[in-house]
Amino acid sequence: MDVVTLDAQAADNGLAMMLQGLLSENLVASDKKRRDFESMSSTFGIVAPDADVTVTLAFDGARCTIYDGLRHEPDLVITADSGKIPEMSLLSIRYGLPWLLDENGKNFVRALLKREIRIDGLFRMPPTPLWALKAGKAALDLVRLTRILSVNS
Repeated sequence: MDVVTLDAQAADNGLAMMLQGLLSENLVASDKKRRDFESMSSTFGIVAPDADVTVTLAFDGARCTIYDGLRHEPDLVITADSGKIPEMSLLSIRYGLPWLLDENGKNFVRALLKREIRIDGLFRMPPTPLWALKAGKAALDLVRLTRILSVNS
């Protein structure tokens, strides 16, 4: 049984299919990535407004289901043009974290500062203790997701 599955409605979504392929390939190739994957329990929304495409990645232990559209109130929502989303898999990983000091990392930071890439859900004012715990877990899972998707680790 596949650990990364597409919901029936996501079968026609190109972004969902790309993410399923990338996740599946990288999990087969690396025990470290598989361990990261098995520790994840967050839900991520990914939105590509230029292509009018939205997916939800729902992680639950050793499984991930990819849905068409935003579902299950995602913990974090990543919004970027369709060309920027695959570029995020080019981030290098050093010391277990995305490396932001090489060319790909600098381009990523530049895109964040220009708001070409947005990550919603990391900050909230005023913060509450429950939200802080949930956001902290989602942030850690986002680092894990970056490590899994990275083709440069």
